[in-house]
Amino acid sequence: MNELERIVREATKLVADRSPFLLATVVRVSGSSYRRPGARMLVAGDRWLSGCVSGGCLEGDVMLRGEHRCRDGAVVVTYDSTTEDGEPWGVGLGCNGVVDVLLERVEAGATHDALAFAGACFAEETTGTLVTVIRSTASTVRVGARLAFGPSCALAHPVTDPAARAAIERAARGPTGVVELEGLGITALVEKIAPSPQLFVLGGGHDAAPIVTLATSVGFRVTVAVPVLRQGSRFAAADRVIATGGAMDRLRALIDAAAEAYVVIMHHQRTPDRDALAAALASRARYIGVLGPARRTRELLAEIGQGPGDDPRIHAPIGLDLGAETPEQIALSVVGELQAVARRAQGGKLRDRVRPLHAGLALAVLAAGGSRRLGRPKQLVELDGAPLVRRVAAACVEARSGPVGVVLGAHAGAVARALGDLGVARIANDGWEEGIASSIRAAVRWAEASKADALLIALADQPLITVEHLTALRNAWLAGAPVAASRFSGVVGAPAVFDRSRWDALARLEGDQGAGRLLRAEGIVAIDWAGGAIDVDTADDVRALGGHAPANPPGC
Repeated sequence: MNELERIVREATKLVADRSPFLLATVVRVSGSSYRRPGARMLVAGDRWLSGCVSGGCLEGDVMLRGEHRCRDGAVVVTYDSTTEDGEPWGVGLGCNGVVDVLLERVEAGATHDALAFAGACFAEETTGTLVTVIRSTASTVRVGARLAFGPSCALAHPVTDPAARAAIERAARGPTGVVELEGLGITALVEKIAPSPQLFVLGGGHDAAPIVTLATSVGFRVTVAVPVLRQGSRFAAADRVIATGGAMDRLRALIDAAAEAYVVIMHHQRTPDRDALAAALASRARYIGVLGPARRTRELLAEIGQGPGDDPRIHAPIGLDLGAETPEQIALSVVGELQAVARRAQGGKLRDRVRPLHAGLALAVLAAGGSRRLGRPKQLVELDGAPLVRRVAAACVEARSGPVGVVLGAHAGAVARALGDLGVARIANDGWEEGIASSIRAAVRWAEASKADALLIALADQPLITVEHLTALRNAWLAGAPVAASRFSGVVGAPAVFDRSRWDALARLEGDQGAGRLLRAEGIVAIDWAGGAIDVDTADDVRALGGHAPANPPGC
């Protein structure tokens, strides 16, 4: 289970024992920091029970003086290591950053709103949105007050002020991070609370045990599936061990019920591995790893009618290239790859990174156009039951690369409604009739306000956009490319990532002038993407795509 689930579990015990406790939460970071906003630490008396808010720099101070600081209510403490004038809190920060930590004392027998809501999200295997007030000059809204969106959960200290509630509800529909509620004197932290990713280890050999132990320690909830249960299980670290009896139906149901599922197949027997592979491919699993040589996996795929390159979820041989030999070393390789896939990371050496460790990317979807050629809003053309703008924005959100914003102009109300609760920023472009350049400029202004280091620009009428392609573009930028773009049908275009050093040029674009000139400049990296050849401009394009364009979309 992940760190927050462990904290919830420990806090539940404290509530049952009627023991008071202190919860410390990182709520804002500037510069370099070991932990990011949302990291938490649980303390009861002189016991540090779970979690952390730094790499060891701040925990001692939180334990020593935390309860005293929040004796009159929740308080945010700032730890600043950016100057050489000394360390006012008597702690040594090694990250050269500023960290704001929210301290909250919970009385004996009481529950904590954030932890109660997190527990509800975990129990229902769903993601919720939590908004916490971290600064307030309003007499009716206190620091530590919250609103939660998702599973039903009664809050002990909700935000009750009507204007603040309305502003927080709007913020909850946008990206995560720190937001200023304009005109209210309130700053809040928007978080997504998600259950742990689940790992299903199919096979009960001795080499599976270290994978289970290590995966559990880094935040996976682990299920081990074996044909027959035996006494003296070697999987004490697993959350559960089940017997399949050779049937895969129950296992597939468990995989599909998980919010985010990963599968490792390692029976070391051909028939069970083949059946497990077929079940995993038919499931919603995000990752399917198969132990053994690539040739064996190709043979298994052929037996179930699949080609070796048909499904990008398959990883075989499984793991990172670490030169592993022993079961423990192989476990490190496998879990390292699982972590890299879960975090959309490359798995390379940190010393080889060109960009800073926490370099930020903002992703903007341009959806402000009037769709003159189509005669109706192409942003709202439906494909497989979802409007194009929502499909593209959802892929950007799922890429987990940074905040996502959608530029709105023509048909703004209807397009905004189509986005629903995706958790994206709405970027207003009142000058949309000028042409695409106005939307690019609006995206740049938003990226600057988001303090991003690069901007990815995607178009709302690119229905085949994938998380994998977006991740490849981001990785090319992280590797040092000032511009990383998509190549299709002999053309280089969007989606494309522009380093901050290129934003001035983007901001000077005018009219219907896109970023084509910048995409032809020296030093760009072009990544092949066949899906870019398909966009939506005319009714013929809609029919060819198999989509449906509502004749009179509401609000247009």
